[in-house]
Amino acid sequence: MLVQDRAVPKSPKPSQIRKLPTVQPNRLSEPKNLDFNAWVPDNCYRIVTILVLILTIAAVFFIYSSTNTAFLLCLQSETQSAVDSISLPQINWNSIKPIPDRTSPYANFRSEQWVVVSVSNYPSDALKKMVKIKGWQVLAIGNSRTPSDWSLKDMQANLGFRVVDHLPYDSYVRKSVGYLFAIQHGAKKIFDADDRGEVIDNDLGKHFDVELVGEGARQEVILQYSHDNPNRTVVNPYIHFGQRSVWPRGLPLENVGDFGHEEFYTEVFGGKQFIQQGISNGLPDVDSVFYFTRKSGFEAFDIRFDEHAPKVAFPQGMMVPLNSFNTLYHSSAFWALMLPVSVSTMASDVLRGYWGQRLLWEIGGNVAVYPPTVHRYDRIEAYPFSEEKDLHVNVGRLIKFLVSWRSNKHRLFEKILELSYAMAEEGFWTEQDLKFTAAWLQDLVAVGYQQP
Repeated sequence: MLVQDRAVPKSPKPSQIRKLPTVQPNRLSEPKNLDFNAWVPDNCYRIVTILVLILTIAAVFFIYSSTNTAFLLCLQSETQSAVDSISLPQINWNSIKPIPDRTSPYANFRSEQWVVVSVSNYPSDALKKMVKIKGWQVLAIGNSRTPSDWSLKDMQANLGFRVVDHLPYDSYVRKSVGYLFAIQHGAKKIFDADDRGEVIDNDLGKHFDVELVGEGARQEVILQYSHDNPNRTVVNPYIHFGQRSVWPRGLPLENVGDFGHEEFYTEVFGGKQFIQQGISNGLPDVDSVFYFTRKSGFEAFDIRFDEHAPKVAFPQGMMVPLNSFNTLYHSSAFWALMLPVSVSTMASDVLRGYWGQRLLWEIGGNVAVYPPTVHRYDRIEAYPFSEEKDLHVNVGRLIKFLVSWRSNKHRLFEKILELSYAMAEEGFWTEQDLKFTAAWLQDLVAVGYQQP
């Protein structure tokens, strides 16, 4: 972890018909006697053979059916047993001890505005520019592929966070450590960033609503998608910003064909857009299906969106794909920063986004999407379709599940744990993420975060 110091088919061949030779009548043998009493003794062995064959087939079929039924019953039993074995973690919220930072070189460092980015190589040009953004503190989170001469060994583990035990070594989801570190050191806003995205004009405040309350807040009404159709539960925001043929990673493939413009919008007062998703010019957040079907292999994407289109919010009951490289989180939504660990890396931030949006409704918050905020350069790298399997298989069902989910709990953290448990039961992620959620929530409390 590093903290900024400052053919047409062929016609078939004509048939070749050959005349068969004529059979002479005298070549036919005399017909045999078909009397039943005479036929049975002559064919007794044949009758016995046929009966044995029939009985054998019947026996095999019976055994197979019985075995197959037993197998299915066993499989169902094991599946049910796996679900039954998932238990809801019990947390005594009042007994969670604080986790102070006494070991890192930045123990006394404080800042309200943080940029958290995952790094696997030496700092990119985009990252070097990012550290120059005025008023923001950059926090780089390393993994097993980070250059060894950074001398950061064991620094993350020494922070004492519970989540560290659940994190893979070679993945960007280790950013969860960075989120907690930033919150521990006074964060009020966290920009979830990518090391190849250059902030346009190097000014986050120009694009996002960094202040929601107080003198710096923009007291304005925001356009909001209409929810007249309750069956419309997910939207492609790229259409609003002028690109009808592009869709974001995480949009169910069955919704890719929904590219009509909005006939009208509603309005909502600003101040509750606790999660703000930015649009990326150049290489926007797209899935492998789009990436490999819309250009030649060695051509770089350079897609531009309408920078004059207004930001747009989403009402309860309607969702939008979110990512982890161009999104601003306000403190009321810091709990929604948790990146799942039991799903593929290309699915982790998308599942987090849908999960977080549903829970955001519980505190009266919403998501808003903003005009282009960063420019990402296409490195013409392979987009592994296998890494998106959790998206294409489950995301449509997940959205339907989340929209219909309800909770009787009163405290937000209890609702978060309950939803994570329900998602494990439904197979959207595994029990590992349920345990990870429990660790994440306890760490939030331990670093001084106050749940909304």
